[in-house]
Amino acid sequence: MKKQSGVTLIEIIIVIMLIAILVLIAIAYFRAQAYKANDARRKADIKRIQIAVEEYEKDHECYPLPEQMVCDPGTGLRPYLDKIPCDPITNASYYYDYQNEVCPSWYRLFVNLEFIADDDDSGSLGPDGSYDLCSGSANAPSCSLVESESFYGCKAGTCIPVYWDSSRPGPECDPNYQNSSCYGRCGPQANECKSWN
Repeated sequence: MKKQSGVTLIEIIIVIMLIAILVLIAIAYFRAQAYKANDARRKADIKRIQIAVEEYEKDHECYPLPEQMVCDPGTGLRPYLDKIPCDPITNASYYYDYQNEVCPSWYRLFVNLEFIADDDDSGSLGPDGSYDLCSGSANAPSCSLVESESFYGCKAGTCIPVYWDSSRPGPECDPNYQNSSCYGRCGPQANECKSWN
């Protein structure tokens, strides 16, 4: 009698499991690479913004106010920076913190990183510890964890409180102010606090 050879069900299951494990490893690897690419762009964006903000300060003897730092339309730093970049994933403006004055003498930029093993990830920075990376002027206060501050924005020409959006994270709309008068900037349609969604 001839013996028939074939593949058993157990062998097929083992091969399928091995293929599935290899696919999962590949997905994890490529996902980490995508996170690293997004973070590299964020870091480059912050460097570009910083250079423009420092040039702005040299000419105006003040750092810009928040309505100039929004990425939509992103023209607030012209001619120093043609278009202020948005976060590559959320399309929100990077969180710009500044001295609570009409003519700020310091600023800080906060960023969320996706790749948690990034060497630059300091974690728990800024309002509510929601950020991973901070950079700013040489005279800016420490970027360490601070409690949520009060934020205000212009809606229908009136300065009203705006809330912290933990999914962003950041104030729920741009531009926002840390002053209950919005520095008297409410009125023109251009200063209306617009949701980043």
